[in-house]
Amino acid sequence: MTTPPPEAPAPHVNTVLFQLKWKAELRASGAMTPRVPVQFVAEQGRALRVIDLRDKEELTGIMGHIPGSLWVPLERIAEVARHLDPDVPVVLVSHSGRRAGLAAQYLHALGMRYVAALAGGMIAWRTAGYSTSRRAAPFERSLTAPAFAPEEGPSAGPLTKEHLERHVGDPSQVRWARLSALLMTGRRSCVDGRDEQGVIGTPGGDAGEFLLALAAVERVTGALFDDKTVEEVLFQELEVFGRFYMHTDTHAWETLVAALASDPGLSAHRLPDLKDEAGWHAFVDHPPVELRPTVLERLLEPAHLGCGHLKLMLTRPQDYGVRPDLVRAFLRAYHGLRWQGVPELEFVTLSGVHDEAAVLTVYVEEDLWDMTSIPLVSPSVGPKQVFVAHPQVAAKHRDHYVEFFRRLTRWVKLEPHQVEPLRTEMNAIAATQLGHTLKSLANGLPLFEARFEGTDRVRVVEAGKV
Repeated sequence: MTTPPPEAPAPHVNTVLFQLKWKAELRASGAMTPRVPVQFVAEQGRALRVIDLRDKEELTGIMGHIPGSLWVPLERIAEVARHLDPDVPVVLVSHSGRRAGLAAQYLHALGMRYVAALAGGMIAWRTAGYSTSRRAAPFERSLTAPAFAPEEGPSAGPLTKEHLERHVGDPSQVRWARLSALLMTGRRSCVDGRDEQGVIGTPGGDAGEFLLALAAVERVTGALFDDKTVEEVLFQELEVFGRFYMHTDTHAWETLVAALASDPGLSAHRLPDLKDEAGWHAFVDHPPVELRPTVLERLLEPAHLGCGHLKLMLTRPQDYGVRPDLVRAFLRAYHGLRWQGVPELEFVTLSGVHDEAAVLTVYVEEDLWDMTSIPLVSPSVGPKQVFVAHPQVAAKHRDHYVEFFRRLTRWVKLEPHQVEPLRTEMNAIAATQLGHTLKSLANGLPLFEARFEGTDRVRVVEAGKV
């Protein structure tokens, strides 16, 4: 009797979540050739390999290349399949995307499961406002080179200034985009270190900033928002600013799924198997209309909120200065609009528990204007995590929020003399909330500042502890 082969280990939750995101992007593209958009690639950091297929002269020519990308000329494209695991996500880059699309089809035929072309190629990358480099670095890195050599990585002991200097100085971990591009097509992610993408970080991401802005408007005007107005204002936010980010995490997600699976109000309906991760994501993303009130009730429970900042905002209103009913009104509006098919709303699942080893605050050493280049920094430093905050970018966005609410006369009655007090109130609430969230989630962690002087120079400064 032969012994059956051992079962293959289940993919790590990070891998599963990334694969779901990847497949969603391919479905959204609607193209026969696998393509992923510029914004998706810009935000991924170490989650994927970016490989440029163009001639050597093109990489250092007028168009430049994506910082951190590798160079494999088109005639050697088969090397990618020989050197990389078939499950490694790879994005191929060419001038307009045509050559990369053909190469992606070829590598897929060789067995690579997560390979796609950058939609629109370098033309789209530059048009979207992302920075390029003309250095020869892509020629010097091999396909299999790790970001951290094993003896250098911070796998044991605390994160040091040197670790962070290597991290923020690594172009594969930092992408640059003009502030105007981020305002129109980017997003503000949470400071949460479990997000492996390159992020513009602020507590609670877009959701946290939207709620503090609503709370500031209530304080300044004295008028409270009702559920219908919150939904209207959120929809107008999407019309003006585009993408909108909110996250959960795997612990809150699993708790939510267990609650839904055992909810008597859903017992008469066919639900996914408890282990069917993709099935549950599809169910929560698009529940049947008759089940939405029950699903929404569960989504509003604090135990099912995976964003620590939003959960603290809901459960500690005295510290955060936001009415619990306002938080719940926002959550109802957010999920209600998602279920109506509004595409700008992102619901991201982060994996694991908080295990951040430091707080990293990112500054650009110049006064920001809309054309300033901003670094998107990955919170993954080797195998460790850091909280990442961009206070300058968040404050600049609040300036745009002041104009947004000033012009929203149909739903917000903001008098001219209340405009500057609104700006002051938003920044005051933000500072208070940041202090409470870091004290709750990052107490005792070392503080570092990354101060960028243009795209080529960065200083890391030790700034004490939380």
